[in-house]
Amino acid sequence: MFQFKVPQLTTKRLVTLAILISLSIIISKFSIIIIPNQLVLSFTFLVDTIIGMIAGPIWGFISLGLIDVVDYLSSGQGNFIIWWTLMEAIQGFLYGLFFYKRPLSWTSKKDWLYVSLAVFVVMLFGTFIMTPLLIQIYFHVPFWAQYAAGRWFKIFEIPLRIVVTMLVLPQLQRIPELKRLMNN
Repeated sequence: MFQFKVPQLTTKRLVTLAILISLSIIISKFSIIIIPNQLVLSFTFLVDTIIGMIAGPIWGFISLGLIDVVDYLSSGQGNFIIWWTLMEAIQGFLYGLFFYKRPLSWTSKKDWLYVSLAVFVVMLFGTFIMTPLLIQIYFHVPFWAQYAAGRWFKIFEIPLRIVVTMLVLPQLQRIPELKRLMNN
């Protein structure tokens, strides 16, 4: 079910990860703000999933942590808080744990359930537990106030992430180069 293997960091894998890290940072700039500082819709999860798919848990951890640091340094705003970076890195680990060497098929009910579980676990950890906790600790906004202000709307993002992941990943996995990266 889970592949906890550290793939060799070949030149192709390293360059692909660098491109995906850049793509993730670019896509994050095009987020849709629904409720300022509370509810933001972004498709960076798709790039994060692809990173996990080709990098595995360890390189996914490093890559998503690096994305957070580079994004912070390039934005030039706010204070750097290591716990946000650690949270992102752990999400990278989870993406790698769930999607590394995992072929997906649009027609497989098992794959739909598997992706649903993966999305639920990643969002439960990052979106519904850690982010509100860190906002409460660092910005003194109570947990309940965040959910009253609209954090609970993120529940509607779960089916969106599942469908988008199942639309895109099986198609990408058919690309021979990506398939080789994913299986090495």
